[in-house]
Amino acid sequence: MVISIKKWFTSGSAAEASGEQADIICKDFELAIADYGFRLLAFNTCVNLIANAIGKCEFKTFRGGREIKEQEYYLWNYEPNTNQNSSAFLHKLIYKLYRDNEALIISTRRRDGKESLSVADSFTVSPEYPAKMQEYSNVVVGDVSFARAFREKDVLHFKLNNKDINMLLAGISNAYNRLISITQTAVERGLGMRLKVHVDQIESKDPKFAEKFNDLMNNQVKKFIENPNAVLPEFDGYTFTEFAGSTNTVNYSREMKALADDIYSFTARAFAVPDVLLFGNVAGTADAFSRWMTTCIDPLCDQLQEEIVRKRYGYEDWVKGNYLHIDTTTIMHVDMFENADKIEKLIGSAVYSVNDVLEAMGRAPLPEEWADEHYLTLNISKVEDSVQNIAQMKGGES
Repeated sequence: MVISIKKWFTSGSAAEASGEQADIICKDFELAIADYGFRLLAFNTCVNLIANAIGKCEFKTFRGGREIKEQEYYLWNYEPNTNQNSSAFLHKLIYKLYRDNEALIISTRRRDGKESLSVADSFTVSPEYPAKMQEYSNVVVGDVSFARAFREKDVLHFKLNNKDINMLLAGISNAYNRLISITQTAVERGLGMRLKVHVDQIESKDPKFAEKFNDLMNNQVKKFIENPNAVLPEFDGYTFTEFAGSTNTVNYSREMKALADDIYSFTARAFAVPDVLLFGNVAGTADAFSRWMTTCIDPLCDQLQEEIVRKRYGYEDWVKGNYLHIDTTTIMHVDMFENADKIEKLIGSAVYSVNDVLEAMGRAPLPEEWADEHYLTLNISKVEDSVQNIAQMKGGES
């Protein structure tokens, strides 16, 4: 017999949902829901961490090797489509990429003629042939289903791994959740009340002993255990003794937390996210962040960038210096007062202007010509050049 999950939740019981007595173990059903919810929480935590980082990146556009901010820049950094800003758009893209191991972006035209980018909720891809473009059909975005097929050159198709991370994590998580269930049962047994009853030999020979005993257990003892305030009558022939609770309850709870942390650690490892960042620890954050950027964020941004450049620009534009670059340096928060000495060195290196540094820190550039000029600090030079400069300075003294 099949019972609707929705009806099971909205009705008072499984029997009401089916109209007859349902043969279902509620405890197992609750554990299944808890198992899925816990695994989903760990998965979403890692995905949100990565999506938040990608959302802070700046999608820079270049023409002839010089940075420009035109329609393409606005499309990726502010409004990819009418219904989403760039942050929501990128969050959906990253979530689909990790959940389904692939994601598809299609390009359409709005009523005003401007381009719109959308992440597909579902699609069907044709078989892959080396010398033939793939086609994407049955593309669905929200409630809109596209009747036409999209060719490979017209879409942005991202594939994460050869193996589905979500499927692998499910197997690991199932094993750990069984251990958590065993530990939870041990904790409940340790905290619960257990009674031992001694029945007098004479009482046990009563012909109605079984009936009386069941009545005593169900109507007296059960109520006594379940209710916080209750009285247990003591009859002749019955002696009740309470078993001492487990003294390892605290240890059990710690073991249960450790098992839950293990699920988070395995999930983080699959996403190349250091445990320190996932658990919010402060110690070792700088090193962990650098490693995370190297092993997770930078490779992911490289994949996004490569697909965007090859599909939206192509070789002819790329060789002319027209391309898009995802700047990951904007992910880290920078306090300009705490890093004043480093900022001074950047400006004095002749590589960055004052406005370059201001824009990197998210501040508006100065409308001054000198702010776009490049400066070089002359503190370091060859010995002979320094001697010559000193001699010239002395010769010029009057």
